[in-house]
Amino acid sequence: MAQVNVTLIGLDRLTVSFGLAIRKLAQAPNARHQFTVTGSDENRTKLDKAKDFGAVDHAIRNMGSAVENADLIFISMPYSVMRDVFSGIGPVLKRGAVVVDLSLLKLPSIEWASQYFPKTDDGQPQAFLVGVTPIINPTYLTDPRTDIEAAQPDLFEQGTLILAPSASCPPDAVRLVTDLAGLLDVKVHFMDPAEHDGLIASTEELPLLLQIAFFRALSGAPGWDDLKRLTNPAFLLATYRLDTDSAEDFGLSVEQNRANNVRVLESIVETLNEMIDVLRTGDQLIASELFSDSAARYARWQNDRGRNKWVDEGELARPEMPRLFGGLPGLLSSNRGKKKDDSR
Repeated sequence: MAQVNVTLIGLDRLTVSFGLAIRKLAQAPNARHQFTVTGSDENRTKLDKAKDFGAVDHAIRNMGSAVENADLIFISMPYSVMRDVFSGIGPVLKRGAVVVDLSLLKLPSIEWASQYFPKTDDGQPQAFLVGVTPIINPTYLTDPRTDIEAAQPDLFEQGTLILAPSASCPPDAVRLVTDLAGLLDVKVHFMDPAEHDGLIASTEELPLLLQIAFFRALSGAPGWDDLKRLTNPAFLLATYRLDTDSAEDFGLSVEQNRANNVRVLESIVETLNEMIDVLRTGDQLIASELFSDSAARYARWQNDRGRNKWVDEGELARPEMPRLFGGLPGLLSSNRGKKKDDSR
């Protein structure tokens, strides 16, 4: 039975859900692996909540102490502090440690890992970064919360783990993450980091950009004193991230991914201009067709996302990768070769 030490840095919905899922896996009667989960966060209340939830075995505020014996480290911290986190833990990462980066963008993290993670005398990395974006269980898709209270042991079931490691990331490091996904019965899909960041501009950054534009247009209008009195759920749902996100994280992510953000905003401007042209015609039939076409596309997306099945997708099996170095033991290898059931 393999012993795997897991550390969660930054306790929120994602990391605590990973902790819950991993501890549930370890407590199963037929468990083949022993996991020890350590949580680390500067916020003592979050540490206490994670322990109360049963997501961690140990709670340590100091990040360096929390990661020094870890085989697998999940990091989910505000984007504006990620560089500092990497520089802080880099010197104490043990040989063969794998850091799972849950941050919004992957290319900047790859650069920071190259800069701060330990290396041998001849410049070879001794700890490794695997960028990951979880696509969550469709059951929880309508819950936008990101705090610990929204954590669930099945948050990743019926979902997909998007892996975006650098081209130079050793196969063994990637295998440790894919083996864990296999144990948790989560599908895996590989993506180039640059492609990932280009797509994330549309699915994560664009919604916030539109919320900012929407609120600024209305709150700066001459009739705002009257408009603000007519606000109901539709308005709140269209602006809520101005309350949940931070200016520092937004500013840094937009700067780091600016070319992709400009591209997606230009596409939206083109679409808005087309919609203006439709509305100017005053043709009810054309306007209805615009809505009906969009609603039909939305329904198809809802159906596919609800099943996490896509027509352009074959079986998302974990690839067999050659073992290139001895820094990582086959901690989770007993699960290798198990077929995944994607019929759910």
